Amino acid sequence: MFVLRGLVAAAMVVIVGATAAPAAQAAGIPDEALLRPADLGGVALRAADGDDWPQLRPPRPCGAAVPVPVTDRAVAAVIDVDGAPESIMEYVAVHRDPDRYLRKLRKALRNCPDWRIEQSRADGLTLRWTQRWEHVEDEITHHTYVAVARTGRAVVVVADSGWETSDGDRAVAERLLVTAVRRASGALPH
Repeated sequence: MFVLRGLVAAAMVVIVGATAAPAAQAAGIPDEALLRPADLGGVALRAADGDDWPQLRPPRPCGAAVPVPVTDRAVAAVIDVDGAPESIMEYVAVHRDPDRYLRKLRKALRNCPDWRIEQSRADGLTLRWTQRWEHVEDEITHHTYVAVARTGRAVVVVADSGWETSDGDRAVAERLLVTAVRRASGALPH
């Protein structure tokens, strides 16, 4: 009886030990991997919920099917840019094969008229997403700028959608992406 209990206890230790490490790793993207208030002029970030930015978490031009990440996280903030508010979102996703996501993204962009490649690099892209809607009896054409880069197994996305009917700012998205990639690179496994 004592031998059986000992074997069961040893088996439990092995099972708990085997599942504890992956569970901790699968817990998600740590705060250290994301932009911080200091990066955004002191503005606090908030978690992006299911209704925030669904088309950009991750970017899926024309509803393209893209690989599901191992884990992901998104945060958002409204920052001040030259005295005007701009809505910013950061999305970080760890993939088994991040290059596969980037290949599928590039392929989807070929046939999606509302998305345009503004800049292409080996490790990422800067995109412009155009949306159209009616606002106070005016037709609005609105541009959101989306900067995407890979670092290790992570894909980092920073989007600037401007504010209400004003366009986002490409330079802001690209500048914040540099910092976001540095933070993700230092905090996530390669």
